[in-house]
Amino acid sequence: MAAERLGKPAGTDDSPGTGRPERLRSKSVELIRETADTLDAENAVVCLSGGVDSATTAALAVEALGASAVTALIMPTDTTDERHTSDARSFADSLGVDHATVPLEPALDVFKRYVAPRIAADGDAVAVGNLAARVRMACAHLVADASDGMVVGTSNRTERLFGYFTKYGDDAADLHPLGEYDKTSVRALATSLDVPQPIRSRPPTAGFWPGQTDEADLGASYETLDGVLGALVDADPDAPPAPIDEAAGVDRETVTRLLDRVRRSDHKRERPPVPSRRVADTPAGTGDAVARSLVGGDRRASTIAARAVDLVQSRVDAADAEGVVLDLGAGRESSVAAAVAVEALGPGRVRGLHLPCHKAAGIAEPAPQSIADDLGIELDRVTIRPLVTELEATLPVRITERAGAADLAEFVSRVRTACRYYVANADDRLVVGTTNRTDTLLGRVTRYGDAAADLRPLGATYASELAAIDRQLGRSVAVPDRSDRRDRGRSGATPLEDDREAPGSVSADTLDAILARLVDRDVGIESTADAVDADRETVRRCAARHVASERSRGHPPTTAGDDARRYFHELELKIDPPTIGSPSRTEPNADD
Repeated sequence: MAAERLGKPAGTDDSPGTGRPERLRSKSVELIRETADTLDAENAVVCLSGGVDSATTAALAVEALGASAVTALIMPTDTTDERHTSDARSFADSLGVDHATVPLEPALDVFKRYVAPRIAADGDAVAVGNLAARVRMACAHLVADASDGMVVGTSNRTERLFGYFTKYGDDAADLHPLGEYDKTSVRALATSLDVPQPIRSRPPTAGFWPGQTDEADLGASYETLDGVLGALVDADPDAPPAPIDEAAGVDRETVTRLLDRVRRSDHKRERPPVPSRRVADTPAGTGDAVARSLVGGDRRASTIAARAVDLVQSRVDAADAEGVVLDLGAGRESSVAAAVAVEALGPGRVRGLHLPCHKAAGIAEPAPQSIADDLGIELDRVTIRPLVTELEATLPVRITERAGAADLAEFVSRVRTACRYYVANADDRLVVGTTNRTDTLLGRVTRYGDAAADLRPLGATYASELAAIDRQLGRSVAVPDRSDRRDRGRSGATPLEDDREAPGSVSADTLDAILARLVDRDVGIESTADAVDADRETVRRCAARHVASERSRGHPPTTAGDDARRYFHELELKIDPPTIGSPSRTEPNADD
């Protein structure tokens, strides 16, 4: 088995996984400061577990921003070792940071008694452990949202490459300062930061059950794991290939098993896949290798629908999953996503969940049950209000009192994500997302909430195209567009009403036409305004909204840098707004 040559020599100063502690420390501190500036965040939230990764992350955050700008959340369950919780509190005190202990067991008890029996009675310890990790994520983001902060992730490179983390749980952060450092390097960095010896030497654990350890689950020590990764990823590309087992100093069977784990966990590190909008007869690389216009006829709608169906079928087959689960609200998005899944798998393998929360939330007709009946799929409905109420009661009052309606709505969306994935874990299903391209491009989704899924069959479909896709699937259910917005705490009347930058209302068709040109064709603000006969200020503000929402679409940054794509309208927005639309200005080429 020859080693793949993907990086620089292990152990060099700029190798992704290793390096001198002082260099790693400097790069991480710089990342935290840069991300805080980019997000205009006033503070950082770190989840402290009593382990070396979270302690190191908290110390880096303090060095970057100061102790007064860091909040530590300690969120134990009944399987958490009390020594870990005690050490986390003591370390937070030593750092001088504000910290709060938020016991999750009362909320998990509510979930086990009232929610789980109605959605997945067979959930095991792993499903419950993953639920707890996702609930921690939801709580951390609520604290950050309520205080104009950011969530700093604690995952290291070894865990991330082996997939040893909870998808949309402990990996769901605004940045990962340790994301490029292997466990061996993190321990050296912890020593440099004066993390106490009991924390540095403690066997790492996810805490899913008493006595659990990472190394027992992974079947190898972190020294071995880092050796395999170093031989695989960081080997010298100019050196003669050598068998990985020899380079890592471990047996071939162990190497094979570990590399298989890396491959099987790819889905945890990628963005949820969406169908392509590529025009079949357009050569790739021409700059126009995407759909030139919105769906205007049955042939185009049929193509997009077929690609969405193929995506669901291929992903479920590749995962060898029993089927899919999705959030079935009253909006067109969830209805069409469910219809796509039924077309791909048949009704028996599609399961809908309706998880209302807010008491005053209205449900438009047809209700989720009638949509499920029309499709012939199973639907489970249970209010998650008791769970959300318990979590809100457990969090410090000083935090929840600062949370606005939008913050709480996003919190509810993330709790729903935890519930959907509990069903997926218990039933061996994939989670199908219901968000469309319009909402995604404008950031009108909740990161790690309704945007969290294993695949998004409508991710390439604009809101104004949904009706045509629905018809191609043989359905004619009159589902109001965006009718489920009220329960998510978002506006539902016009596409830009919830945008503070909005210059007024704009029709859904016009909005999608603007986005299609700005993003799909990347032609810039001036050309888009002329082509769609729209006010240039309206187009400019749509472009600004798209740029500002990159956080909700991209990967959290690490010290390796940002991989976000840049568009021409982003360059235009850097020009003084009064000059945009000026008759004397000549629009440059996208290559300028």
